[in-house]
Amino acid sequence: MAGGLQHERLMRFSHSHVAATARDDSQENQILALRLLEHPGSYSDWEQRHSRLMQQVCAPPRMRAQILKMRETALSLIHRRNVFEYLRDRQIKGPLRHRYIALFYGTRDYATSMVLEHGHYTRTWASASCTRFIGARILHDPAFETPLSAYEQSYGEYFRLFCDLQLMDAEQAGSACEKALLPFLKERARLAREQLLHLR
Repeated sequence: MAGGLQHERLMRFSHSHVAATARDDSQENQILALRLLEHPGSYSDWEQRHSRLMQQVCAPPRMRAQILKMRETALSLIHRRNVFEYLRDRQIKGPLRHRYIALFYGTRDYATSMVLEHGHYTRTWASASCTRFIGARILHDPAFETPLSAYEQSYGEYFRLFCDLQLMDAEQAGSACEKALLPFLKERARLAREQLLHLR
């Protein structure tokens, strides 16, 4: 992309990537893409939010700064996806699920919060998938390969332990080992982030 990234092209790549994912039955995310495409209101909402993200990416005048913005965007989307993925992967149910949702939504109605969170997850998944595709396949930025996967794993391990400790009852407050491990995992994720952002 000589001359820097252009918003219109990034959106065109994003639209085609979501459509291709929905057609590819070898993709585990096919169902998410189909759900987004089958609900025009949700798709329009995602499109508007994703458009704002891509505008932020294109805002700097220099290509190097734009690529850095794309990397930062990919990292922020990993953070947002982890909220729902923890709930799904840990199979949190019953009163514990209510407590978990309250960590992020406070005293807001539980049912409303769940609907909002699932919507956030679907939109975030779509933007994260598009951002990763553009970074790896269009920009050929090596940061979107192994370094991004390494950060995703490191941050995921930190986030899961953090939530595990938050949801423990007072009598299960967590072992000293688990508590000591948390800052180590946080620092490891920070280092992985720094390595990704400074990769040339």
